[in-house]
Amino acid sequence: MSGKSEEVLIMSAEFVESTHGKRQLCYLGYRYSLKRKNQNGSEYWVCVKCNATATSDSDSSVVVCDDHTHLPDGTDMEILQIRKTLKRKVMEESGPLDRIVEEAYHAANRQSQSSDLIINLSSIHIMKNTLQKQRRKIRPPIPQSIEQLPYTLPDVYCKTTKSELFLLYDGSLGGTCSLVFASYNDIVYLSQ
Repeated sequence: MSGKSEEVLIMSAEFVESTHGKRQLCYLGYRYSLKRKNQNGSEYWVCVKCNATATSDSDSSVVVCDDHTHLPDGTDMEILQIRKTLKRKVMEESGPLDRIVEEAYHAANRQSQSSDLIINLSSIHIMKNTLQKQRRKIRPPIPQSIEQLPYTLPDVYCKTTKSELFLLYDGSLGGTCSLVFASYNDIVYLSQ
C-alpha cells in the first residue's frame, strides 16, 4: 500500500466537524483534515491517520493522490456524530452525565450492525471526563457554601427545566442567608 498513485473517483464527499470544531473531509471510508486552500479554489487535505493526501474542487470532486497505509474505517463519521450529539446534549440538558453517556452508548449499540462502532468509541469513563470539561466551560462552578453564591442568582438556578419559577425566597431567615426552592406543583401537593 505504498507508492505514489493518483486515483480519480467521482463519489460523494462528505464534510464533517471534528471534535475540535475543524472541518474535515470524509471520502471512501477515510477522513482528511484541511491542510490548505489553494489559489484556484481547491482544497488540499491530509489523512488523519497517515500521510495520504487528497484534493477537492468546488464541484465536490475529490482526487486522492497517495495510497493509504491503513484500511478504510467506516465508523469514523458515526463516532464524530455521536460525540457531537453528546456535547450538544451536555450543553443543553442538565441531567446527570452518567445517564446521557449510557443512553448514547445503548443507542449506538442498537443501531450498529457491527461491533466496530462500540470498539472505536472512547471508554465510558473517558467520555464522561470529556463531557464534564465541556459542561464546566459554560456553567459556573458549584458553590461549596451559600456565601459563594452570586448575589443575584442566575435564571439557571431559579427556574425548572420547563422554565417554571423554582426559587420562592431569597433573603434572611433567623439572621442567616436563606434560599427556599419549590415549584408550584410541589406547593399544591404539600397543601393537600
